[in-house]
Amino acid sequence: MAARAIAIGTVTWRRYHQQGTVVSPSRGPLVEALEAAGASCIESPGDWWCKPPWVAVKPEDALGLKPGIATLLGKTGDAKNFSALAEKIRGAFNEKFYDATNHFYATDSQCGNAIPLVFDICETSNRAGVVDAIVRDVRSRGNALTAGDVGYRYLLRALADGGRSDVIYELNNQSAKPGYGMQLAKGATSLTEAWDAARGSSQNHFMLGQINEWFYHDLAGIQPGAPGFKHILLKPAVVGGLAWVKARYDSPHGPIVSEWQHDRDTFRWDVAIPANTTATVFIPARNTATVTESGKPAAKAPGVKCLWMENGAAVFVVGSGHYQFASTQIP
Repeated sequence: MAARAIAIGTVTWRRYHQQGTVVSPSRGPLVEALEAAGASCIESPGDWWCKPPWVAVKPEDALGLKPGIATLLGKTGDAKNFSALAEKIRGAFNEKFYDATNHFYATDSQCGNAIPLVFDICETSNRAGVVDAIVRDVRSRGNALTAGDVGYRYLLRALADGGRSDVIYELNNQSAKPGYGMQLAKGATSLTEAWDAARGSSQNHFMLGQINEWFYHDLAGIQPGAPGFKHILLKPAVVGGLAWVKARYDSPHGPIVSEWQHDRDTFRWDVAIPANTTATVFIPARNTATVTESGKPAAKAPGVKCLWMENGAAVFVVGSGHYQFASTQIP
């Protein structure tokens, strides 16, 4: 399966960002085959236990990660070759699968549109239209999934990165359509292989557990701003009727805590930043003046520096320590 074939690149790259360490992945037969085939190698099925229509997912998607790994390891020759091959395949992929008239990929499936977004295959100017295509498909099905075991993680990332965590919340905060809620409603006590917990599927199958990443990365907003969380981004997604979130992530530098409450137009947020690190925090607010830290104007609080407003959030940079932010009149 393509998803397993590319794991050597994707796991290595994600480990680098989460832990700050990098190991040298083997070139292996996958890269050698891709180098031999070039841009012609863009077809092999990749999703699993999804709903039709489905689309081909390609092992070459991971080549976008390989140049970065090679550069970190000082293998400039490999980095140059990987970059050239990835760009060649990227162009061929877009030429074959992107529908410029309707702004979607291939069969317009959720997985088919999500993967080019997450692997940065989609041109920057086309990204908003492809995100809209995913949302349109989800809405047309009454907030239902079609992505399967492989495609679901990319669906989550494409929507969250596109500013549509509200759609993820609505997809998963129900039990009438196949998903986590339906699995629970059918008595599942562990994740099943199929969204509807069909008895013909595995009844203990962690492949659909990707939503854990969204809980930490997006709802709590704990994201690496530098490899190994030496710098931290805290950028919570306040969605739907969700009233509170509590999360702790044990980074290589120590625990990062994000606990927020949302009540009408008030947002309260307790944050803990480990020693010897810094963080950029994005606080939902109409302007920086409405943000406080420990009851005082945040811009004047020790260890807090006001930067700017960005997409409905007041942005501050802070040093290590514990902070109690609050804002009123949030968007």
